[in-house]
Amino acid sequence: MDTTGNSGKQQKRNTDPLVEALQGPIIGRTDKIAGVHQFLGIPYALPPVGERRWLPPQPIPAWTRPFHAQRYGMPAAQNPSPLFQVQGPNGEMPESEDCLFLNIFTPINPVQERLPVMLWIHGGAFYLGSGSQSLYCGSRLAGSGRAIVVTINYRLGALGFLRLCDISDIPASGNEGLQDQIAALTWVHNNIAAFGGDPENITLFGESAGAMSIAALFSTDIRPTTAPNRRLFHKAIVQSGNPGVLHTPGRASEMAESFLNHLKNSCAGSALVAATTKDLLRAQEALLSDPGMEKQWGHLPFKPVLDGQLLRRAPIHALREGAAADVAMMVGSNLDEWNLFSAARPESYTLDDRQIRAHLQHLIPDNLLKALLDHYRLRAESQLDNPWPVWSRAWNLLLTDMVFTLPGVRLLEAHQGKRYHYHFAQPLAAQPLLGACHAAELGYVFGTHGDESLHHLYGGESEPQHLSETMRNAWLNFAAHGDPGDGWPTFDTGNSRRFGSHPDGRHVDIQEVTSLWRDLDDDMLQGYL
Repeated sequence: MDTTGNSGKQQKRNTDPLVEALQGPIIGRTDKIAGVHQFLGIPYALPPVGERRWLPPQPIPAWTRPFHAQRYGMPAAQNPSPLFQVQGPNGEMPESEDCLFLNIFTPINPVQERLPVMLWIHGGAFYLGSGSQSLYCGSRLAGSGRAIVVTINYRLGALGFLRLCDISDIPASGNEGLQDQIAALTWVHNNIAAFGGDPENITLFGESAGAMSIAALFSTDIRPTTAPNRRLFHKAIVQSGNPGVLHTPGRASEMAESFLNHLKNSCAGSALVAATTKDLLRAQEALLSDPGMEKQWGHLPFKPVLDGQLLRRAPIHALREGAAADVAMMVGSNLDEWNLFSAARPESYTLDDRQIRAHLQHLIPDNLLKALLDHYRLRAESQLDNPWPVWSRAWNLLLTDMVFTLPGVRLLEAHQGKRYHYHFAQPLAAQPLLGACHAAELGYVFGTHGDESLHHLYGGESEPQHLSETMRNAWLNFAAHGDPGDGWPTFDTGNSRRFGSHPDGRHVDIQEVTSLWRDLDDDMLQGYL
């Protein structure tokens, strides 16, 4: 048996692909229609259960008997969400803490021997989601023959982003979910050559909390243990992520105290060490439902912690000081990001200027807030076909820029390496109220927009295949060469590439956005989340 992990060849056993990885032999399955081999539910660390709960991920020993990787593993423990459905491989509720699995999609007919690797980190506000959601199926990207695609799970919510070390005997730093991502990346770096991938050409790509995670990784100095002078990843695509979403240790500990109070109230005084997974999920739901939660902890109470150990600097500060200058970066967002979040809140439909001021006056000085409201009110009034009431429309436009557009632009401005910017403009045809909202681009990036399970979002769109092919080519080009191709100019002069067509012809004006918000510093920007 070859245990070097460098064979790069896939053997067959009973028509199923067999890979001799450094970790051990792995048997997958073949999807001939998609033109890929799938290796699903591979454990990349020991199960974080029992005494390993709230500890950093522990390496999994190599195995000698073939591991059958033919169905997805369990997602991270989480509560149901109205945004999307996450289930286990048998349709069960995701209430298991044994969740550290990854999935690998390799082409049957690769275009070259050592393929670029694209590792996806899913979003979901750091307490929802899974690498096995149908939206993120890697078959179409990998089926191009041009890349290997990896999707991962990581611990979420109270099990992955709860800082307990300052208030209890439990050593959790609040960055265990981030450490899981690093463990998965390390596993891929060590094993992907056996699948035909190039460990020296790994692209991280992620959306929302996944994009924020990638930004946070710029604050770390993670390196392969066997080659400390090399990188674990070499390119990054940051989709709709705010790089300033971090807790200070003090704030993280205060939030953990609040969580423990909810645990006692919702679970009849359950002690933390004795709490079951369901106990923790009930307390988590109580925290997220608390009317005072957003004002006290922001919209994302669970998030990475600037702990001074794993994360020593804010990502923008690290980039300004030259960190990752050799990593090519592509950053972008969607034109109607905030529509998704407003649509979930009935009060968003009846907003007026007084209510908007009340929401933002603790973050934005009065003189700046007035100028911003005047600007976005005028923009809202000019969009005659927009189905939202005018002030709701202005609110959505303002929050889209404050939470997503501007932070992404500032991330690129801080980066001293090769950089590109995009904006996504294609509205969801089946959901006119949502427009080109948060996460709308994902079906096109993965080529899953035509799946029956996503018809309620993408159904009825004109020429979706053309838009998807264009975006997949750009992502694949970037993963291969650090350049999305097609004459796409770099961001150095403020250029942004638009994908899709918005009915009002809107696009992102980088100069306008940066000028309008120039007096709002990075700390104010992160306060809302």
